[in-house]
Amino acid sequence: MKRLFAAMLAFSCTVSFAQTKLSVDDAVALAKESNVSIARNEITLDALRRAESHSWNSASPSVSVGAQSSVPVGALSDSDAGYTAALSVSASVSLSLSANLYTSIKSAKLNYEMGKISFDEAVRGVELSVRQTFYGLLYEKENIALQESNLQNARRQYDSNLQKYNSGRLSEIDVLSAEVSWKSAIPTVESARTSYQNDMASFKRLLGIDLDEEVELVGSLDVFGNMKGISLDDVDIRSAEIETLEKKIEAARISVLDKRFSAYAPSLSFAFKLSDGNWYVGADNAKDAEKSASLTVSATIPLDGVLPWSAKSDAIESAKDSLRDYELQLADAKTALRLSVDSYVRSINQSLSSIKSKQANVKLAQRSYAMTQDAYNRGTKDLTSLQSANSSLLSAQVSLKSEIYSLAKTVMNLENAIGVPFGTFVGE
Repeated sequence: MKRLFAAMLAFSCTVSFAQTKLSVDDAVALAKESNVSIARNEITLDALRRAESHSWNSASPSVSVGAQSSVPVGALSDSDAGYTAALSVSASVSLSLSANLYTSIKSAKLNYEMGKISFDEAVRGVELSVRQTFYGLLYEKENIALQESNLQNARRQYDSNLQKYNSGRLSEIDVLSAEVSWKSAIPTVESARTSYQNDMASFKRLLGIDLDEEVELVGSLDVFGNMKGISLDDVDIRSAEIETLEKKIEAARISVLDKRFSAYAPSLSFAFKLSDGNWYVGADNAKDAEKSASLTVSATIPLDGVLPWSAKSDAIESAKDSLRDYELQLADAKTALRLSVDSYVRSINQSLSSIKSKQANVKLAQRSYAMTQDAYNRGTKDLTSLQSANSSLLSAQVSLKSEIYSLAKTVMNLENAIGVPFGTFVGE
């Protein structure tokens, strides 16, 4: 029993401390498989696929079968009354055809194609969120590491000053100042850790995994910090918004045609009826059964469409208005896409230039801090100068990481806007 308990405890510890290592591609794959938003959009797409595959069903014939029986009431009480019971059976098949069948089938096909674009865009949207959150968490981890390093430096400085004070080589004010700097850095570190934990929980929800699962992110922001430049030459730019509007324009044209068919096009109806009635049971003088068959063909031509004030004429004009509106939206969307792409490219180039400057600033701040610390240890610089140098170094490091993360988000937004695979410009 003791061995079993020990084995169970060991297994429990193993499970509780196990970590799932995730690269950005692993995270994307998990989200595509388990994200709730994607699953819901897939249900919508399945419904549109079903509607498209059954769009011809308005041409499906209508079939009906009926039976009728009659028994005189007197026959129920007097079996010798000579009454006759009758039974009849009938069946009919009818079919209606109109020009709107074509537009119904075409509209269902376009609705499915637009649904497919919308679904693909929803998947890309989730992937964009996963990637940006992933690199955001990496940025937060690096920021925590910087803040913890700053905290450790402040603690070491306090310990060093305390030793010097105890040996009579430093004033009490320097010890107190170092202690304030050390303890002031503690809330900053704790706040950064809390933000990371909260964002990690949201990230797990986005991936569709258990919130209690331990996750270790594998990757680095350096893939963006090492970018040399960006070029859109030979890039096939595709926008989901523009593709959707192009489909909507095509659907609007079909709608105009549909309204015209409703107003002007004839419709045909076919009906076939077969009956076999009056099967008599009872008296010998019953009449013979009656059989009949009939075929009816009719054509209907609407005329109210020729009246300019009719409802059907107004419906045609409204459909034309919708078509013109979508054409205007498409032209505006193309202009907006160009503006967005140009803005992203300018922001990326500016960030790349800024990163180079900030990398140089970090090196200068590191050198300045090292020299100030050496001077402070030799007594030629005061504590305030050392703390200022340390603060400048921390600020330079955080600013550099923040700029790289900002670049990462802009690059991913650009990739999403022009419809290229994520990682195209950084070679993840």
